[in-house]
Amino acid sequence: MPELTIRDVFDQCQTGMQGHNKLHTALWKLHDSMPFDDFWKSFLHHLKYSMIVFNREPAVERTLDFVAKFVTSPPTAAPSTNKEDDALTGEQSLLQTMFNFLLENHNACDRAVRFRCCQLINKLLNNLGDDAQIDDDLYDRIYECMLERLRDRIPVVRTQAVFSLSRLQDPTDENCPVIRAYMFLVSRDPNSDVRRAVVSCIAPSIKTLPSLLERTRDVKDSVRQMAYTVLGEKVHIKALSIAQRIQLLRDGLNDRTESVKKTCHSKLLQMWLRVFEGNILELLRSLDVEHSTETCQQVLDTLFENTPVADLICNFDLLDDDKLIPEDKLTCENVMYWRALCENVYKRGVEYEEHLEQILPNCVTFCGYMNKFLEKLSSNYDDLMTRMELEFIGQELLILMKCFDISDQASRKHVEKFLHDMLVSEFVSPSLVEHIIPQLHNVKTNVDDLIGYLAETISEIRQPITTVETGLSQDEMRQIDLKIARIRVEVNQSREELEECVRNQEFERAAELKQTVAELDIERAKLLESAQPQTEEIRTEKDDPVTVHKCLIIICQMLQLLPIKTMSPTLQMLLESQIVPGIQSEVADIRNAAVRGLGLCCLLKQEIVMQHLPLLMQVSQVDTEGVRVTALEAMFDIIHCFGLDVIKGENPMSTDRPEQVENGEQDGDLPSENSVAECSTESEPDVETPSSPSEAAAKLVAILSAFLDSDSSELRTVAAEGLAKLLLSGRVVSSKLVSHLLLLWYNPVTEDDSHLRHCLGAFFPVFAFACRTNQELFEEAFIPTLNTILDAPTSSPLSEINAQNVSDLLIQLVNSKLIIANQNTQVSDNPGHDNIAVKVCNEILTNPDSFSLKLWTRILNHLDIGTDKTHLQQLKVLCEQILNVVKEKPLLKALNKFQNTIECLLDEGGAKDVTTENPSETTDNNADTSEMNTTAVADLTESEETLSKLATSFTATRAIKKSRAKSVKTPVSTCIPNLQTACKSSSAARTTRKKNVDESSDWEQ
Repeated sequence: MPELTIRDVFDQCQTGMQGHNKLHTALWKLHDSMPFDDFWKSFLHHLKYSMIVFNREPAVERTLDFVAKFVTSPPTAAPSTNKEDDALTGEQSLLQTMFNFLLENHNACDRAVRFRCCQLINKLLNNLGDDAQIDDDLYDRIYECMLERLRDRIPVVRTQAVFSLSRLQDPTDENCPVIRAYMFLVSRDPNSDVRRAVVSCIAPSIKTLPSLLERTRDVKDSVRQMAYTVLGEKVHIKALSIAQRIQLLRDGLNDRTESVKKTCHSKLLQMWLRVFEGNILELLRSLDVEHSTETCQQVLDTLFENTPVADLICNFDLLDDDKLIPEDKLTCENVMYWRALCENVYKRGVEYEEHLEQILPNCVTFCGYMNKFLEKLSSNYDDLMTRMELEFIGQELLILMKCFDISDQASRKHVEKFLHDMLVSEFVSPSLVEHIIPQLHNVKTNVDDLIGYLAETISEIRQPITTVETGLSQDEMRQIDLKIARIRVEVNQSREELEECVRNQEFERAAELKQTVAELDIERAKLLESAQPQTEEIRTEKDDPVTVHKCLIIICQMLQLLPIKTMSPTLQMLLESQIVPGIQSEVADIRNAAVRGLGLCCLLKQEIVMQHLPLLMQVSQVDTEGVRVTALEAMFDIIHCFGLDVIKGENPMSTDRPEQVENGEQDGDLPSENSVAECSTESEPDVETPSSPSEAAAKLVAILSAFLDSDSSELRTVAAEGLAKLLLSGRVVSSKLVSHLLLLWYNPVTEDDSHLRHCLGAFFPVFAFACRTNQELFEEAFIPTLNTILDAPTSSPLSEINAQNVSDLLIQLVNSKLIIANQNTQVSDNPGHDNIAVKVCNEILTNPDSFSLKLWTRILNHLDIGTDKTHLQQLKVLCEQILNVVKEKPLLKALNKFQNTIECLLDEGGAKDVTTENPSETTDNNADTSEMNTTAVADLTESEETLSKLATSFTATRAIKKSRAKSVKTPVSTCIPNLQTACKSSSAARTTRKKNVDESSDWEQ
């Protein structure tokens, strides 16, 4: 076999990894058989061919792997043949020379060379092994050169530099430059691959842990996935606080990307479970189950998902012979695990009933168990910490009751009696009431019977039966004593006379006297009995805050959970006797519950709204923040259910009203005047309704809109969400309101209001693309919104908003081609962009010397102008007028390109009119735009799916009943990351000619 040359070795190492070991041996033989300088020159010559390739070609990657392993792994006891380096072995000389070459060329002009130098340094350091040592001077050179490469403009170079420095960081040094550079890159680098590399390389410590935790919320899913992997493998659970553990699990298990969820479960959660040797109860004890119940429930569901039911039941050994947890083991973690396990088995279906019977006790036995628990709760009521723990246990046990079979009469009676005892007990707090009402509804399925039952229970709570002792007054006691003394004297006299008659044998007289003595004894006994204190049962009124609050919570839960459709006399009585007086209470919690109950009652009958809406408006203005939020939510629900007609005293809820609203929105028409308030300065000329009701409706919307500028973030969020719902359902139509919501969404003040940002981020695209009428509102708000931002003083937060971003968003929202009705058709007309072009041209002509001309001209070149000849002719005339008044050359260049676009569209339209025989040209011209629009609509569809999951009413008020639901439109979603992200895929559709867009950006740069 002929001897291999260096070129042959480099050729063969590219084909595969199988023969690398043999090639290493052959190359070392060549190294030993020739002078080192000659070997290095030839070796470097062939290596450079791979170092100038930037792409990650497999052959190049195999070559570099071969070189790195060859340089760092010489044959054992390989002697050096280089006489000039007697002090060094062949490996050390070659390794040192390789490092010198790479460090000398790390800052080459070619990005490929810089990339391959950093990559080779990383591979060399990794192949050296954990116990390897390098010279201090070499360490310093690698240190300095790679720190410099961390600032390279090419992301892949920075990534390899990060990998190269991973073994040079010192976590014990607080001022370590590598760690400082890592922490800067992980939070500021725009490239996700660099951030991911830093997360994988940075050494966890007290200083770097916050940066790692922050990356679990990175915008890129691959970075989040790597962060969970690193935290699971390198960070012990005890190094994290309870709040950090809960936050990690909440974010990971609720992540929008399935791969991140899987990583959180398989890496982080399983590693934590392995720390506790597979004991799920110990894992729950390391979390906060009382205050993070939802997260802990998700953890249990995730762990139960892939575990057989038989194994779960076999590992649960806390139950006694009665299938109950003993009192000494009744902790929050144990009872939550028991409840979650029973629910999991119960949800699996009928085939797992045998397994459920192994862990679920008898219903009667469980009721007795709960009675003992209630006694324990009453005995520890004064200890706050113990009471809170017992209340959580009680909540879990009450939830567990839904797994029981209560079809038999005995079980139903025991459950009903136990739940009644809990409701009337003075030791049961309102937090437990929220879980008692659903269980009572399972026992009493008839709504009217349950309402009457709860009304009697509330009366029993407010007016309990008490036993009172009543005694006689002193004068009455004196009279009774005198009567008793008189009877005693008469008895003595009668007895003496009786004895005398017996001696004289006057038996008839003796019999009469004997009867008299007996009558006197009976009278004396009655008098003695009347003198004793008497006990009687009476009802006393309890008006302490705890009792009143508890009754109001019962009413609110009843109104919110039960499918009530009408305002019955019983509910009217509760409204007058419990709810309305509660609003006048001095306790904020009572007022809050009363306002909530009043809002729920208003949803049942419009007459109640007419009577109490002014009260709700007053409460929303002057009460504490929590009560104001509840009142504001109730007002939005009322308007959303009944419309603004509720303030007119009319009955707008006709049978055909829901169909009218639905059909009107589908056809792109405005809803009828009965349900819409136009809040713009220009009034509709064809409106024939009286001015006073319209003004009242407009004032009501103005009052609600004023909360958008509130200092309270909760009030701002509720107002924004409520107004967005009213706009979406067609209850309100206002371009000013749309502009206000846009400014609120971009306002830096609302940066921390994530719910507000998510809500509006989902609302804008869904509302704009629903129909053409909604886009007209954005057209009217286009110029005023941008002028508000441009004219904002420097002291205003609005001055920090990027007007270009706002204009890009509005351009997308008014694109008529993205309307849902047009998503499956090819539309050549774009009236939305046509109207915006006219408005922008008029704005330029109005103020040709404005500093914002650059923005206006940019907008013109980003519009997708339609083919309507009338608009094109109008735009052509406007362009000619603008060119006469604008003097700046960059602006003139952009305007000329816009004018060329208009002329091209006019020419195409003329050619289409002449040759109508070939309509396929139009289809070809619009093909690209149609594809872009289809991509944009895909994101919209995803947003709509998210919207359908949001409840129609707020959390503080009951869901609108089925009888009212037909008039309620799709509510606002709370879960979309960013509107710019949702619309990003359609950014290419902003212009008709991509060439014009590219050219218009030249002068901007």
